[in-house]
Amino acid sequence: MGKGREWITTTIICFSLLLGTCAYAQTEFTVGEIDIRGTDRISVGTVLNYLPVRVGDTVTPRDVSAAIRALYETGLFHDVTVGRRGDSFIVTVKERPAIAAVEVEGNTLLEDEQLDDSLSQLGIERGRVFNASVLEKIQQELQRLYFSQGYYAMTLKTSLEELERNRVAINIEIFEGENARIRHIKIIGNNQFPDDELLDLLESGVAGMFQFLSSAHEYSRAKLSGDLETLRSFYQDRGFVRFEIVSTQVSISADKRDIYITINIDEGEVYSVENIRLSGQYPVSEEELRERILIKQGDIFSRKRMSESASNMASVIEEQGYAFANVNVVPKIDDEKRLVHLTFVVEPGKRAYVRRIEFLGNSKTRDIVFRRELRQFEGGWYSPKRVSRSRVRIQRLRFIESVSVDTVRVPGTEDQIDLQFTIKERPAGSLSLGLGFSSSQGLLFNIGVSQENLFGTGNRIALSLDNSATRRQLSFSHTNPYFTENGVSRSFNVFARETDATEISTTSDYLTDSYGGSMSFGIPLSEFTTVRLGGGFENTQVFETESTPLHIEEFIDKYGDIYDLLNITSSVVRDTRNRTTFPERGNKHLVSLEATLPGSDLEYYKLGYDYEFFYPLNARRLVFSFRTDLDGGNGYGDLDELPFFEKYFTGGIRSLRGYAAFSLGPRDSNGNTKGGDFRSIFTTEVIFPPPWAEDVASTRFSLFIDMGNVYEDVGSFDKDELRASAGVSFNWFSPIGPLTFSLAEALNDQPGDETESFQFAIGTLF
Repeated sequence: MGKGREWITTTIICFSLLLGTCAYAQTEFTVGEIDIRGTDRISVGTVLNYLPVRVGDTVTPRDVSAAIRALYETGLFHDVTVGRRGDSFIVTVKERPAIAAVEVEGNTLLEDEQLDDSLSQLGIERGRVFNASVLEKIQQELQRLYFSQGYYAMTLKTSLEELERNRVAINIEIFEGENARIRHIKIIGNNQFPDDELLDLLESGVAGMFQFLSSAHEYSRAKLSGDLETLRSFYQDRGFVRFEIVSTQVSISADKRDIYITINIDEGEVYSVENIRLSGQYPVSEEELRERILIKQGDIFSRKRMSESASNMASVIEEQGYAFANVNVVPKIDDEKRLVHLTFVVEPGKRAYVRRIEFLGNSKTRDIVFRRELRQFEGGWYSPKRVSRSRVRIQRLRFIESVSVDTVRVPGTEDQIDLQFTIKERPAGSLSLGLGFSSSQGLLFNIGVSQENLFGTGNRIALSLDNSATRRQLSFSHTNPYFTENGVSRSFNVFARETDATEISTTSDYLTDSYGGSMSFGIPLSEFTTVRLGGGFENTQVFETESTPLHIEEFIDKYGDIYDLLNITSSVVRDTRNRTTFPERGNKHLVSLEATLPGSDLEYYKLGYDYEFFYPLNARRLVFSFRTDLDGGNGYGDLDELPFFEKYFTGGIRSLRGYAAFSLGPRDSNGNTKGGDFRSIFTTEVIFPPPWAEDVASTRFSLFIDMGNVYEDVGSFDKDELRASAGVSFNWFSPIGPLTFSLAEALNDQPGDETESFQFAIGTLF
């Protein structure tokens, strides 16, 4: 059909040229005027631009033929005639119709944007000139797209709708059918490895019992190509240098629903490494480079270890400022002896300096906020490690969602680069009313004004009013992370708080009113270690209730009910985590001390050690996590224990899941928990993102085991008294507030323990 259209078109053009030639066969003339007729959408100027005839030209029959041919070749017209009246050169055209709309229906596999891009490459888009020959190209292109995804039963129907003003609408109706399923995969020629081992390597596979959980049985040309490369890598990493995929046959059943794949391979023989040489220029010692080579003389050849060795060597050189260092491996194969001689060719290039560092995408934050986090500086040698650390430090800022870095060679130079940090900011400020519910604290009400990035300076302020069944608090805080140029931070906080412990069913009953303030400084000791020092004042007044237990009454009788406390705080933290929210790797050590100064109404101290560990298990962001909290305290001077309102508790969604909040530990005279002077909590988790989530940076599931308890004091610790639970947790930093859910089962609860299988905390805005 396509060839028939081309023959007809060619005949028309030749006939038109013949007529034009005959009309002017006996004469030529000088053009005094050009008259363009028949244009509608296309401007006269456009026709004149393509027409190779100008006023004043002497026109010959050959010129007429060239003019007709030039206008046809534009593709804008399906008919062109020329004529003459006096010295006027008359051109009459018939325009091809314009595409007014392209409607595609029935596509569920391919997104509209993907289809639009493919059709656009064929010249099918709104406003373009329509050519009937492209309908066949549409069929071919869409079949190519669907066949590559294994949809061989796909069919389509195209139709044209003529519209006014010489326009057409193209309607494409797609019938996708079902994806062809792989029914059988056969590997022929494997002698060294069994079928099962090789087939397990492939992403493509035969449907099993749980095929609805996997797409392995869905055929795709791209997936099969990747599988063939996986096979090649598998063999070449085990010494089969001459491994070859001889052929691949893919056959499809008559109903186009079943796929049968046969892969013919030639394994070859196993080769060993004979010797390893280095050549080229070494900006570091040869010994240091050889230490990075993972493959040794006498080893079975491995393409993977060979490539990783070259990459490791290049990384060492790059750290010396050679940003464009390149290490190529030249293998020389001795087929007779089945040996491979490796030569690592080192090409360091010139040492590169960072000319300029730019920040893109930051509309709110000042550049200085990012520059003070940099560990790579302008004018210095380029260092991949320093650049990577700079990116992580910027990414750890609370008001930054993501950071990427591009290295750009400076045009006209061989030793200068620019660094471009592309920043994606989070909303940093909020003015909100909040309402929520917690399974441990009941109804929650919040009015808050906060700004994590005040005026783009990176400073933080917050003013909030919190109201729950157990606590009402008004507080104001301010943090300047760079109070001094060398990174010393300063924070201060003032608050007024009322606590009603009677609303917590598991604990001792009492009321307190408190107010106070504090100030602290953070002093960086190294890249990962910070010391914090601070102090403050707090006034606390205690009120008894009808159900206040005996130990609190005795405490009030001895020490009074109003306490003025001067306190100091100090801590040392070493933090190598890659993120502060949902980290994936690194660890954090925190040792803290809080104590009231001698002369305070109550003299006591509290010590704490918190440890967090995160390790990625695979590329799918499966993360192993371990955490431990050890906290202890005591009184000094006249006080021989912690005040009752400073004691430790555990149980609940934020400490030991599966047990009711504050429900574990020593009991008072009423049988409620009174807290203790020592607490231990251990948590092990395997963290993974939900399969449906696109934003894995703010959503996660975890399988966990919690263990811990509270004791009278550190001397009362008994491992047999540790409580344990296991379950699943879900956390989501949603646009409307934080959501936390856990479903847990207590593993060794004892008589008197209060357990809760389902626990949650939800905050939502209104």
